[in-house]
Amino acid sequence: MKRTKLHFALAGCFAAAAFATTPAFADATDDLRAELKAQRARLEALEKKLDAATREVATVKETAVKAAASPSGGGLPKGFSIYGIADAGVEFGDYGQGSKTRVQSGLGSASRIGFKGERKFGDDLAAYFQLEAGVSFDNGQNTGHSSNISNPGPATDSAAAPNTTGVAIFSRNTFVGLKGKFGDMRFGRDYAPIYSITSPTDPFTIGGATAFRLWSSAGVSRFDNGVFYSSPLLGGVQAKLAYSAGMENNSTANVGVTGGGATNANAGLGPKDEGKGWSGSLSYKQGGLFVAGGYLAFQRQGTVTAPATENIRRTSRNLGASYDFKVAKVYGHYLHGEDTQSGAATTKSLDRNIWWLGVAVPFQNKHTVRAVYAHLDDRLATNRDSTHLGAGYEYALDKETDLYAYYARVSNQNGGTNSLCAGGTCQGFDSGSGLPANFSPKSLMLGARYRF
Repeated sequence: MKRTKLHFALAGCFAAAAFATTPAFADATDDLRAELKAQRARLEALEKKLDAATREVATVKETAVKAAASPSGGGLPKGFSIYGIADAGVEFGDYGQGSKTRVQSGLGSASRIGFKGERKFGDDLAAYFQLEAGVSFDNGQNTGHSSNISNPGPATDSAAAPNTTGVAIFSRNTFVGLKGKFGDMRFGRDYAPIYSITSPTDPFTIGGATAFRLWSSAGVSRFDNGVFYSSPLLGGVQAKLAYSAGMENNSTANVGVTGGGATNANAGLGPKDEGKGWSGSLSYKQGGLFVAGGYLAFQRQGTVTAPATENIRRTSRNLGASYDFKVAKVYGHYLHGEDTQSGAATTKSLDRNIWWLGVAVPFQNKHTVRAVYAHLDDRLATNRDSTHLGAGYEYALDKETDLYAYYARVSNQNGGTNSLCAGGTCQGFDSGSGLPANFSPKSLMLGARYRF
């Protein structure tokens, strides 16, 4: 009985305590509910702001994409790019008429501006184009670059195209093409395959103190009115083939027809085979090794006079190689060229070998020293041999900009009049511009080059 009373007493105490604290618990619960409600309201407000900001970012991004895809929207079309080289300096040269000081463009590399475009159709097919103009930074004019068809001067028409002005604005490379698993096919004006071997096997990459002027006397750089094919790379091997339709004139004869016209009335005249020819090359590249060989055959431009029955036919073949040892890169090149003309009193008018050896030594990531030694062996009775010596130093301000100093000299024998390039546009004076026979032209070139 006593135990039961004690239990009731304890129960009563706990009940009283519980009833006594119930209002406090109720107040705390109300406060928590109010706080949760306030926090929920804040979160909803933040979510609305976040949604608005996300929509604004998406709108800005969409506008930027549309602007980039529109030529008139302040950006560039998709797949379109602008590139080039700005190169200029001072040349101190002597070409037989006393020392000359000239401000020149393209002493290190031929200055240029180009436009490229590409559109992809799936993963394995793309169409593209390129327009590349030579630019002279010292006077603002465009620069001419030779091909199997002579570039006409201002205000004259070309027999290659009767409806053109004759002014070669995009004087470097101009073509449209298609590429995929089958390789690369393009149409227009581009490097002949035999020439594509020269740049990777020349320590000056056809600029500065290059010996290319000797090479060009027995080869050709570009094809006009051409179709060009490059095979896919297979184990480092690639084949290139090009055909030029020549002047594409309206003539039916070779003998007695004069090339080129001054007006559209007679533009389109010229020997029927003028400029026609083909070129091919086969190359191998693996690691630091590059080796290639090429061939060229085409009819040179000009009037055919009896008893000759065709244009002068130039045939050339070359071999080139380079190897990068990291501490130094070595280069070598050989070219044999002949000019023959059927029916002419003197069938062979050119027979020569040209070769060079070169090296490039980079150090401390900023400095590069280059050198080349070349020789032209005239195999005709004239024996007008020439020897070329070129050296240079480059200081890189960054990967795209450098300062340079180049020196080149050509020694001529037995009445020879071979000259030097004086840069990437081969602007040294030759026999047609005051270079005397047997003279040794020389040039010191100081300048800067900016690639973009």
